[in-house]
Amino acid sequence: MNKRKLLGAVLAGGFVILYYGLLLIFISNTGLFTDKDVPLLFIFIILFAFCIPIIGVSMALVSRIKEIKNGEEEEAKKY
Repeated sequence: MNKRKLLGAVLAGGFVILYYGLLLIFISNTGLFTDKDVPLLFIFIILFAFCIPIIGVSMALVSRIKEIKNGEEEEAKKY
């Protein structure tokens, strides 16, 4: 298993997840969601829009870690 490739994948995925997580926290803690004039559906759409990249990057990160651990990339270099 190549530790450098694994570290790169974890760092890149971790930074993207951290970025969107902090953005989600920042947006949810603003005064936008305490205003009674904002429709509830609009709030859910905004929060859901920031959760999608977090879920997607997490799934891709898990998949990439499995690929690195199984040595698929090293096997493909032979051909």
